[in-house]
Amino acid sequence: MTLSKNTLSAVLAAVAVGMFSTGSASAATAKGAAFAKQANKITVTQQDTVVRAEKLHPSANRSYKVAGKRYQPLTKVSSFTQSGNASWYGGKFHGRKTASGERYNMHAMTAAHRTLPIPSYAKVTNTRNGKSVIVRVNDRGPFHGNRVMDLSKAAAQKLGFINQGTAHVKIEQIVPGVKAQQAAAASALPAREIYVDLKAFGTERDAQAYIGRMEQLASSQTAPKLAVEKRSHEYVVRMGPFAAQERADEAEARIRSIMAFSNVDSTI
Repeated sequence: MTLSKNTLSAVLAAVAVGMFSTGSASAATAKGAAFAKQANKITVTQQDTVVRAEKLHPSANRSYKVAGKRYQPLTKVSSFTQSGNASWYGGKFHGRKTASGERYNMHAMTAAHRTLPIPSYAKVTNTRNGKSVIVRVNDRGPFHGNRVMDLSKAAAQKLGFINQGTAHVKIEQIVPGVKAQQAAAASALPAREIYVDLKAFGTERDAQAYIGRMEQLASSQTAPKLAVEKRSHEYVVRMGPFAAQERADEAEARIRSIMAFSNVDSTI
């Protein structure tokens, strides 16, 4: 039988997604089975999905009922956290339509949740091993057992529970743009200057003598700036400023090592 161009295109498209009608030829069915088998062997690319602001689906966030229980999805992407068991679904559902109307791709970083907005993004962390992944929520479920989320095969693989089947996770809704705004606000603030207190003295003279002794022992390249600050009834020798706490800690460790080696305290 000679297939028309349109009929041939339809058959090829069906083969590409592994789905066939009951009237398909046996050869086409064999090709579909081969495609499904091959899909399970594809190497998963373990990269987080890219978070972006998206318009919510017009119907996927309406109230719905499953097995006699009604669910009310969230209609706004906002702060949300949840902990519980998660599972994953793979080849059996590969290519099927999700609640968003998109085809399920087990190699993409996606997830199903009963009430999170569709589409939206969430950070999922395996509480046992600390591994995390960012997924795009585009489906509803799970509706059996005590699980709170169904993850794609790719996401489950990155979280490290492919073989176990389930894992205890923490779910955190991601609000697009919020972190960028927080970072911009933080960068607009004046830099915080960090100082390290070394020793307090009863007189300014003793404090200055201490600084002189330290400057003799430390080279000009490694010695941080030392100064005396009067506080109430004492004079405190401090060093700084430092732009980061890590630098301050390193300098303090270095200067106290010099003090201990040279026994500075006993000479002041």
